[in-house]
Amino acid sequence: MKKNFPVTGQEKTVQEGIRLVSRTDTKGIITFANDNFVAQSGFTRDELLGSSHNIVRHPDVPPIVFEDMWETLKKGLPWRGVVKNRCKDGDHYWVDAHVVPVRKNGETIGYMSVRTAASRDDIAKAEALYAEAARTGQVPRQSGASWRRFMTVRNGAALGIVFVTLMMIAGGILGITGLTLSSKAMSGLYHEEMAPVQAIGRINFLMADNRAQVALSLREEATGERVRGYMAALERNKREIDALWRDYIKLPHGERERTLAEGYWQARNRYVESGLMPARAALEKGDFAAAGTAMSERVNPLYDDANRQAAALLEFLSTKAEANFRAVADRNQLIIVVAIVGITAGCLIVLFAGIYFFRATVVPLQSAVVALERIAEGNLSGEADTSGFGEPGRVMTGVAIMQLHLKVMMDEIRVSSGSIREQCQRLNTTMMNLAEHSEEQHDRVYQTVDAASLSAEGLGRLADEAERMMLMSEQVGGVAGDGGEMAKMAQELAAAVRIEAFSLGDTVGQMNQVAMLIVENRGEVQGAWAASQRLEKTAQELDKLVKYFD
Repeated sequence: MKKNFPVTGQEKTVQEGIRLVSRTDTKGIITFANDNFVAQSGFTRDELLGSSHNIVRHPDVPPIVFEDMWETLKKGLPWRGVVKNRCKDGDHYWVDAHVVPVRKNGETIGYMSVRTAASRDDIAKAEALYAEAARTGQVPRQSGASWRRFMTVRNGAALGIVFVTLMMIAGGILGITGLTLSSKAMSGLYHEEMAPVQAIGRINFLMADNRAQVALSLREEATGERVRGYMAALERNKREIDALWRDYIKLPHGERERTLAEGYWQARNRYVESGLMPARAALEKGDFAAAGTAMSERVNPLYDDANRQAAALLEFLSTKAEANFRAVADRNQLIIVVAIVGITAGCLIVLFAGIYFFRATVVPLQSAVVALERIAEGNLSGEADTSGFGEPGRVMTGVAIMQLHLKVMMDEIRVSSGSIREQCQRLNTTMMNLAEHSEEQHDRVYQTVDAASLSAEGLGRLADEAERMMLMSEQVGGVAGDGGEMAKMAQELAAAVRIEAFSLGDTVGQMNQVAMLIVENRGEVQGAWAASQRLEKTAQELDKLVKYFD
């Protein structure tokens, strides 16, 4: 990279309130430089125009600073920084530089740099930044901001839609899964807990019914058909009990339940084989005494034992069912808690995302509206924050670029207005002098015309006198005989005088034409004066426009 030498180390302070403006093409070739920039740089305008902008680059500025500037500008973003520039004589000056792309028809056609005087604090920070950049080879940037470049309005809206959709899907999955699990749990609770309880309860009821059938037979001392009816009831109950037990034994059981069930079934078999069967056989033989003995000594004790075994099994099943019910209830409660936590977390995420989205979009847009309203009020002194990202950042960048262009335009209008006033004053002075000279020339021409007219009249009278002399000479010569020569001389004199009179008349006519031209010129001068006054009034209107934006 080119380094400009020599340098003197002497600072040439930039005057407060002025702007140094230059424009370049996309390759950095200077195409425009205002008077302030020309005066501050020390170069002539011809030296600047057509030259690369690094003609004012100071060797103390690390190249990485300008690389950062070009990288930012090529992204279509404005760049701002405190820069140390070199004058032609080696002196330097510090400026707060704003560089923005110049776009037309959607394409970048060049760049514009607007520089103002930098404060001493900014200069000290810039020197520290230069030292850091020279040491590390990179320009310090704001940390933690790279991810924010993706937080545009479009991306935010897309993420919001995706997030809400995922929340709805998650909620649906959670709800459906919860209902499915609850349904399975209730089904399992019924088939694994309630069905066994019902089966054991039914078996125990049928066993009690069998004992009741034997007791009825003994109390009525039934014979014949009635005994066979009671015995048929015993057989039906036995078949139903066997069927219920087969269905029950097919269900999954734990070790404890299996032990209790086997104990109960063994007690039931003892009840049937050692109690009911002997009592049934005695009844069928009509031996009611033996049947009564079997009833009291075998059926009732064995039934009580089986009933205790059934009670133990039912208690276990009840305890198991209660535990399973609690587990199902706890799981349902967990699902409810998870759903509440998920809904709460989703609402909080949406809330915080909405707050962040509001701060990242609406607040910058409000700032842009405030900046535009300030510009509409004629205030160009504010600074637009261009540190945002996404669409709001682009809006603020556009506002900043527009404001900078307006500032430059106002400066150029101010300079043009001053130049118009200065030229109008010179033109007015010139026209005033011209009007005075025209008036004087007009008077002198008419004086000359008057004098020439008098001379022409005198020559006319002289010609008339010469002609009278010629007639008198002819008369005298006729009498004396020697007047011919004198008459001839008088005739020649009269002719010459007449010719001079005619020539002088032509001259008077031409002088009158000159006088008329002077009058016409004086009218043109007055018209030009009026035009100059209107132009000066236009300059005053431009001054008012500039003051409106000051």
